[in-house]
Amino acid sequence: MSRFGTWGASILSGIAAPVRQGSTILIGSAPALHDGQDLTRVPAYYRQLLDSVDLPDRPPLAAVERELPGEASAIKIVARIAGATVIGEYCNVRKDHSDGKAQRDQHAKPHGCVCARLTVHDNLPPEMDLGIFQRGRSYDAIVRFSNAFGASRSDRKFDGRGMAVKLLDIGAPNILSELVPNYPRAEQHFLLTNYPVFFCRNFDDYAKFIQILDLPNQTLHDKIRRVVRLLFFFLPRRLPQAWIFARTAAKLIRSPLRQTYHSMTPYSYGDDKVVRYIVSPTHTPRDPRSSISLMRGDNFLRDTLEAELDPAQHGEADKAVFDFAVQVRSAATPSDVEDASRRWKRRRDKTFSLAKLEIPLQRFSAPNEVCACETQAFNPWSCIPQHRPLGSLNRMRLGVYLTSMHVRNLLNNVPFR
Repeated sequence: MSRFGTWGASILSGIAAPVRQGSTILIGSAPALHDGQDLTRVPAYYRQLLDSVDLPDRPPLAAVERELPGEASAIKIVARIAGATVIGEYCNVRKDHSDGKAQRDQHAKPHGCVCARLTVHDNLPPEMDLGIFQRGRSYDAIVRFSNAFGASRSDRKFDGRGMAVKLLDIGAPNILSELVPNYPRAEQHFLLTNYPVFFCRNFDDYAKFIQILDLPNQTLHDKIRRVVRLLFFFLPRRLPQAWIFARTAAKLIRSPLRQTYHSMTPYSYGDDKVVRYIVSPTHTPRDPRSSISLMRGDNFLRDTLEAELDPAQHGEADKAVFDFAVQVRSAATPSDVEDASRRWKRRRDKTFSLAKLEIPLQRFSAPNEVCACETQAFNPWSCIPQHRPLGSLNRMRLGVYLTSMHVRNLLNNVPFR
């Protein structure tokens, strides 16, 4: 049995064969109903959704990648945990709001989805002029800003912040459309966070971390046990990762438009380069509100985003602008690819500005726009082969993100997208 097998088996052992109650398929024994309890607010009612997820095989590894022992089976287990998390949070929300919606298992709270345009520079060096980054090309885009936590909570709490970019009509099929029937073919996605590196080195670290988070957390004893397990996870073997985790979680920001975002994990760039993406603000419209009003309220990041992009408050030509760049790793090794916590600091590493990402003034908070934002799906494998994800964490994201999307869309009764 692999290093993941013991705890993975314990998770799966709780999911028995389906049993039928009336016309409804349930997984395991039917949950007991109490007076006035709505079965559709009990997680066990939805467990069959997890069995409806058919994950594709991973693409073959690139030459610079190295597979971890037991990785394929462990990914399926973690993907199942992600789907169960979506179901559990959905049921929690529905206890208070009968019309509550299922959310992502990570980056659950959006600040908004905005229209944008990415334009590739005309003066790219020849070695960087490839894939979607060809001189002078431009693409319409959708950008989603979010908090990193797996449930909606106040923006005043410390958290990582995310930026997901979806380029539309790129003119070529992406990898995911070859793996998943009916997946949109001509899109390129980039997923970024406002910290340069990830606190987990690889999927092995991440799987152990998720195992701890999946422990019960109801009683004081449960909470103490989780804290102790987290301490033993980080100390003493993962002290650098503990520092990254603390730094990432301790960030409190004023505006989603004033952050630098990083891919953290590596990607290929053509046949011979390994890169990380860096997206940095170069111009942000001024927030017209007084400084006294900033950072007030649980949703102040959405409020700030609305104010900075409000067409009524700025000149017609104003816009938010980001520089879209890559850091190219010199003489990349498997350790560079498989360790997402490693900073790249070789003297021969180079950073190239590839394009500018422009977000024009707009309004994006109408109810139909908010709903459309939450039906958007983002996956790093929605990319053309020249820009494929690398490393075990990205291989994990293929299955986890698809499972989360599939379960969320079924719960919300929305189309595949």
